[in-house]
Amino acid sequence: MFLKIKNLMYRFADAVGVVSSIGYIFIIVLCVVEVLLEKLTGMPVLGSYEMIERAMIVAVFASFAYGQTKKMHINVPIVLNFFPRAARLLSLGAMSTVSTGIAFFVGYAAWTQCLTAKSMGQMTGILHIPLHPFYFVEAVAMVIFGLILIIDTIVVFLSLKDREMEKQTLVDYGMTPAKH
Repeated sequence: MFLKIKNLMYRFADAVGVVSSIGYIFIIVLCVVEVLLEKLTGMPVLGSYEMIERAMIVAVFASFAYGQTKKMHINVPIVLNFFPRAARLLSLGAMSTVSTGIAFFVGYAAWTQCLTAKSMGQMTGILHIPLHPFYFVEAVAMVIFGLILIIDTIVVFLSLKDREMEKQTLVDYGMTPAKH
């Protein structure tokens, strides 16, 4: 059951990763078009800064959950490799617990910002793009990231009891499994 939930959440993270990729591709294409248009006509794309800024919000926050599934976030295995096995796993678990709390807090903050922006009718200055959908995407992305972190935290703590799971967990986080 736990493995099915983990696989489902990792699929959600992959889907959110696709959204992130689309955001980055949009930014790249818009920047190229902006430069070409500026060089050829001397006229920039109207509101390009606003569009890039909004796309960046979506792309960055959507990449967190995907990055976690690939264990691409920064950790310090060079230091943790000197710790005994239990201390390694406990430190990973503790940091994952803190990260989970922060992810949910940021998601909550984005949600409240979404509601505030919607109720106040906040829009960008030039193109008048409503801001609340971007805060909504940020909130959803951070909740998915938080859920992935919960799953990974559980796996880390379960690794304290299961040697095979411990090996895989340490390898996933870029550490050398303890010699038994």
